[in-house]
Amino acid sequence: MIELDGVRVADRDCEFSARLDGVTALVGPNGAGKSTLLSLVAGGLRPTAGRVLIHGEEVAGQRVFVPAHRRRCAYLEQRALLFPHMSVLANAAFGADAGRARRELAAVGCADLEGRRPRQLSGGQAQRVAIARALAIDPQVVLLDEPLAALDAGVVPEIRSLLRRRLSGRTALLVTHSLLDVVTLAERVCVLEGGRIVEHGPVAEVCARPASVFLAELVGTNLLSGVAVGGGIDLGGAVLVGLGDDTVEEGRRCLAVVPPGAVGLYRRSPGGSPRNAHPVTVTGVEPRGGVVRVSLVLAGQRLNADLTAAAVAELDIVPGQHLIAGVKATQVRIYGAPG
Repeated sequence: MIELDGVRVADRDCEFSARLDGVTALVGPNGAGKSTLLSLVAGGLRPTAGRVLIHGEEVAGQRVFVPAHRRRCAYLEQRALLFPHMSVLANAAFGADAGRARRELAAVGCADLEGRRPRQLSGGQAQRVAIARALAIDPQVVLLDEPLAALDAGVVPEIRSLLRRRLSGRTALLVTHSLLDVVTLAERVCVLEGGRIVEHGPVAEVCARPASVFLAELVGTNLLSGVAVGGGIDLGGAVLVGLGDDTVEEGRRCLAVVPPGAVGLYRRSPGGSPRNAHPVTVTGVEPRGGVVRVSLVLAGQRLNADLTAAAVAELDIVPGQHLIAGVKATQVRIYGAPG
């Protein structure tokens, strides 16, 4: 388990406070502090305030700083970073004995490659060897900084499955921009913004009830913020009717999740209940596979709609256009805002 107790780094304007166990995915926009957090745990950075504890042992604080080579942290990056002048076996045994290295190479399916040099390996093979090297030292914590980002798409599923097996039962921090990595590799997710943890918890719970726009976009949904009113959410100029839960309190701040597929666009207000039909302004149009993503502004907040190409063509949608958005009330989920 890793404990980050009010840790701050003055020159990076970062502050963390959390207990992280099992495999925790770290997500957030560029510059949020994800790599800084890994460096604090690994020993590459010394905090100016607070403490870092690994499995109950303080490794960094005002009077304590355990150097990186004594922390038993394995660091796996985007590239394998194998030593080019050393054999596969020598790379895997760096920091460990040859017997343990051979067992780890066998576990990742590279036992027959031990005599090769890194230049003789494919990208997927090199990353397998890097995983073997990381685990051969029996680390207390495994730190992964987008370990799949530099791989060819064809080998990513294989390496992801390998990581899932090898990380089971370990404490690990995984920096990623991939929702698939989050849901397949991690038990918990931690969202960082501006150097602070803004939400964290079990993957299924946090992804189902995002509290940040970044996580909502990663999950592929819209997140709107407002005040709870009878049967809906007041966005400050528009009221959306939806399905609330027992965390919603009248007059208190709440959040609403709206799938992009639940948003329709019209030139005039559609028939039926008018409560979820509101004026919007188009800010962008982008093809996305089988749909077209239309970016909108509703009551000053961002809202995405996924439409067919035919619907976009029929409405001749362009940025700056004013339309009516019809949102299906049965697909609007409203819940209380944290804090």
